[in-house]
Amino acid sequence: MNIVISKAELSKALSLTQSIVDRKTTMPILMNLLLSATEGKLKIAATDLEITAHVSVDAAVKTSGSTTVNAKILGDVVRELPDGDVTLKLGASERLEISAMSSQFRVIGVSADEFPSLPGLAVETTSKLPARELLDMISKTIYAVSHDETRFNLNGVCFEMHREGKGKSSTQELRLVATDGHRLAYISRPIAELDFEDGAIVPTKGLQELKKVLELEGDGEIGLGVSDGFVVVETSLAKLSMRLIDGEFPDYNQVLPKKKGTIAEVSCAPLTQALRRAALMVTDKGKGVRLDFNKNLLRVSSSSPELGESSEEMEIQYTGSDLTIGFNARYLLDFASSVEEERNVSLELSGELGPARLRIAGDESYFGIVMPMRLA
Repeated sequence: MNIVISKAELSKALSLTQSIVDRKTTMPILMNLLLSATEGKLKIAATDLEITAHVSVDAAVKTSGSTTVNAKILGDVVRELPDGDVTLKLGASERLEISAMSSQFRVIGVSADEFPSLPGLAVETTSKLPARELLDMISKTIYAVSHDETRFNLNGVCFEMHREGKGKSSTQELRLVATDGHRLAYISRPIAELDFEDGAIVPTKGLQELKKVLELEGDGEIGLGVSDGFVVVETSLAKLSMRLIDGEFPDYNQVLPKKKGTIAEVSCAPLTQALRRAALMVTDKGKGVRLDFNKNLLRVSSSSPELGESSEEMEIQYTGSDLTIGFNARYLLDFASSVEEERNVSLELSGELGPARLRIAGDESYFGIVMPMRLA
């Protein structure tokens, strides 16, 4: 292998593969990246056997070939190289020679024959959808995923297809749902070219890696496939496979409010700022804050014996009865952070102990459900 590649292209490929590498693996070869050069491309692959990424970038290939090198060492070396072209040449005894201007390195590699097959990459992508659409849907749900490993079926976002009608009049949409048992995030978007049958629970780590790929794709279209226990996404730059969580996602419809609640509408930015200030005076894990709703007025307050107390008021649109509710401030802030600051947030309240539904005002396709906290 003997190639010349720009540092920018090489760094881009490494940014999409390095974080997949499992540094605590019992298989040392999985700490390496697989590098293959052929036909004007450098291909870099990484896998932890649950998530696999295969990235292809332009390079001037003088001699084809392949090897594997430690992901961290390669990343550290490339990061410190001067800008411009980088030469990668495979020398004797599986040494990868890396040079840029006057800088030269020889990194010990391992034969590509030792690298395992790449699980899931053989799955074909059968559907297409806009990259920016999927990125937005993931960003609006991933925050609600559970991190409790004993509830493994909640450790990812559930992808669902929903169809209505038959024939030419039928419509279909993609739904993404996440919950940790205390809150829920739901978003749906009409997607014409999408085809998979059963729900798929995609793990959090895989979605975090997928977000990086989608951000680089911009306004382009991506391919999506779900088969054989994997979800696969293919872009112009990379193909990413993620092993699905083998479990049944709970029936989230059971926690959705059955009756129309009382609506309070408030500007997102002032609410976010008030919640952040209130959270400063709370030490407990729950970050409980008190919300007092009065006619066209919201009071946000918090207190703790160790730190003190805070209180502030803001004008809102609310004409219901006086109501006091406690919430985990972080849950409200996570939802608010997924909303543009200039938008209004609609809170549909179901009493002191009932779940609250949070929406972007005027948008029925995206909402969060937050369970209240009992106030001391």
